[in-house]
Amino acid sequence: MKTALTVLGLALAVAVVELSCAGPAKTAAPPARPSIPYVATRNDTVQDMLWIANVGKDDVLYDLGSGDGRIVIAAVRDSDARRAVGIEIDPERIRESRKNAREAGVTDRVEFIEGDLFTSDFRQASVVTLFLGHRQNINLRSKMLRILKPGTRIVSHQFGMGEWQPDKAFTVRTAYLGMWGELWNPFSDNARVPDYSANESHFGTSDKILMWVVPPPVAGIWRGKVKTEQGLQDFQLILHQRLSKVTVRYQLSGKINLAGWAHVDLWGSHVRFWCKPDNRDYGRFELRFDGHVKGDTMKGTLAVIDHDRIDECEWKAQRGKADFTGTWEWPCASGPRLVKLRIERRDGQLIATYLDGDRTIPVTDFYDCGGGFYFTLLIGRQDDGASLRITEDTGWLIGEAVLDDGTLKGNIEFYPYSEMSGGRAEGKASRPVIQDWTPRLVKP
Repeated sequence: MKTALTVLGLALAVAVVELSCAGPAKTAAPPARPSIPYVATRNDTVQDMLWIANVGKDDVLYDLGSGDGRIVIAAVRDSDARRAVGIEIDPERIRESRKNAREAGVTDRVEFIEGDLFTSDFRQASVVTLFLGHRQNINLRSKMLRILKPGTRIVSHQFGMGEWQPDKAFTVRTAYLGMWGELWNPFSDNARVPDYSANESHFGTSDKILMWVVPPPVAGIWRGKVKTEQGLQDFQLILHQRLSKVTVRYQLSGKINLAGWAHVDLWGSHVRFWCKPDNRDYGRFELRFDGHVKGDTMKGTLAVIDHDRIDECEWKAQRGKADFTGTWEWPCASGPRLVKLRIERRDGQLIATYLDGDRTIPVTDFYDCGGGFYFTLLIGRQDDGASLRITEDTGWLIGEAVLDDGTLKGNIEFYPYSEMSGGRAEGKASRPVIQDWTPRLVKP
């Protein structure tokens, strides 16, 4: 699917289309023209992007698709960032950026790299800025969550990250835009699907800024001890994670046996949760935690509220090790057959492949969440990366699970892309299939 944004005003024309991953040509022929035409972010919007990310003296900012370098320069000149780097595929813009940096007197703290933002390394960033497009953001997000440290801020001008909801969003100005157009999408308002684009400003009347805080991988089974009036109890947290969204089920066992759902807030590595039992009245028993996650350890302060008594103590939980590599099999949602997900570890990174009969489809949008994983896959996308082949199998497949004693437990969702009539797509979404998911390990 393509998204096109055309702006006519002050003689500017913008077209956001599929981004080419190819770098400059290595022959004597001139390099191909970048597939996202350059449009500068307004200077007041630049300042607002730096403000929402709270850029300061300890930050290293990377601007992906840095154009004339204005965000990079403003980060060190106006927000006192320690260092700022721009990555841009157009050599002409690189030359312009370096010239602008010299004129601004900031060359000692900025760098401009000519290269492809999809293959460049920006893991040192504490802030990443973008003005690309909806699809480009989606294509980048798995890399960003894989390489960026928890707590890193990602700020996008105008375009969202699909079903990954922003932690902050606001409209910063009114702008005159002459025309706007977008190819219709049946899932643009479905907040569970990567095609979701309702976070974005579509009517050409405003600039929108969205910010995400990179979460840590917290999915899995966490265990610790909780002191109650009846003595020490075994405590288990089961965390399921979809990007920044975390759902929690807990169990407290020993002399007392309590279980229920927990509400959790995640902001970078900072985590808070509040537990209430299913079988007790409100306020009779609660657990409240405030702390941080680092690797497989969760540490902080736990408050135990038992009737009218409140006890606070330093508390720690450990996450069990999880290895979900192998081939997992389950019944297909769109037909009477079995499909598989093969998960491998290559060079320290998890790689997933969807297997349906003789079809082998790489799952590029895959997230290692520590003790579990999350993935999305658009089935039916053609080799050009933009068009779809519509069949009864075409649609978004979205899965999430944690590993519990060697068994994957989670949810699988299938959103058919369109209904068919005489072999022709009618252009409307069919009813989704959402199921509990316990795939069977068929190959270790």
